[in-house]
Amino acid sequence: MWVVTRNKEKVLNCYSFNVMRNYGQKGFKYAIVGEYAHNFWGGISEILSLYPTKEDALKDLEKLNKSLMKGENLFKF
Repeated sequence: MWVVTRNKEKVLNCYSFNVMRNYGQKGFKYAIVGEYAHNFWGGISEILSLYPTKEDALKDLEKLNKSLMKGENLFKF
């Protein structure tokens, strides 16, 4: 599925999504991460959106999942 990151700087064709703990930015403890490519060492992933709580991240992940189930090809955070 094609995904536009929350900051609108990237459009990626991701095939796997997950919620991860984020340690890089104050106030944003969780992130939705999308995997979009493979290399010799494993998958290549990108942070798609940041959230203050895990519950917020899970809500958006559920929206993304519903979009996938409908067969949509593009999701914007």
